[in-house]
Amino acid sequence: MEKPDPRRKILFYLNPESNDAERYVCDEIDRLPQGERGKVWRAALLAGFALRKQDPRLPNMLAEFLNEHTTFDEMITLMQAVFPAEMKRLESHRPAGRTVQPPPETPADETRDNARNMFAYGRKDSD
Repeated sequence: MEKPDPRRKILFYLNPESNDAERYVCDEIDRLPQGERGKVWRAALLAGFALRKQDPRLPNMLAEFLNEHTTFDEMITLMQAVFPAEMKRLESHRPAGRTVQPPPETPADETRDNARNMFAYGRKDSD
């Protein structure tokens, strides 16, 4: 009697024309050596589920911000909105030199603008 294979094959499509995040990921995949891609995809999926374990909204929210200009500060701001007390405790452990100035404003899609406004990142009245 043959034992069933417990492994899972995950298959989905990314469409670089659909949004900035998928375009960024497709570009990054193209830069990876062929032999490393599977490990990176697996790690990215597991990392997304690690974030989801903390808050089911988090992977989707982080993915909405992802593009070639995404800064460390944007990710931190989003995490602060979801975990204000926890992120405040971690503030003293922030890696040196990780702050990057946001790029000049470029036209963004409505979802990204809404997410930025929801977390007061980049709004003029949040200064």
